[in-house]
Amino acid sequence: MHKISLVTVGAILLVGCGDKGDFEKAINKEISKEPVCYSFNTKENNSDAYESFSEPGVFVRVNVLGNDVSPILEGLKKSGLIDIEFEQQGFARVAALSATDKGAKAKFWDKEHGACVGTRTVDEIKEWTEPSDAGGQKVTRVSYTWKLSDIPSWVDKDAFSSVKGMSESKEAKIILVKTNNGWATR
Repeated sequence: MHKISLVTVGAILLVGCGDKGDFEKAINKEISKEPVCYSFNTKENNSDAYESFSEPGVFVRVNVLGNDVSPILEGLKKSGLIDIEFEQQGFARVAALSATDKGAKAKFWDKEHGACVGTRTVDEIKEWTEPSDAGGQKVTRVSYTWKLSDIPSWVDKDAFSSVKGMSESKEAKIILVKTNNGWATR
């Protein structure tokens, strides 16, 4: 009798662990598609900047609100990889960005994506709803935390601490759909 109970409990636990691992795999597939980066508005409008921004002496001007800049730009400045000077151009406030010699050596600028500081990765699956039918599909809502991984060597985590996921995990939720290949995002 006790053996049957233990086997049943063990089987239930394994099924739960399988879902958790499947959820993590599906969520990672979705959230790690694009690295976390700072980039200029569009490559078409700033092709020269995209090609040569990490070279010393190349200035790029970007619109900002007051002195508020992206946490990635803030981290680049704190690390000594770029200089930022604020200017007023008519009614717009702009930040003039230029790479330092240290920044040029670090090669922080990727011509395709910009300055990328890592990719989002599931840290922990917190909870999920019991899978239910919705429009003929099995769906579940999963709560999880994520953090940055694949962080480049030039990133000083203290300087980039205001970037979400750099120093502590962030909470998120996602809806997953059961497919013939396991769980997937909608």
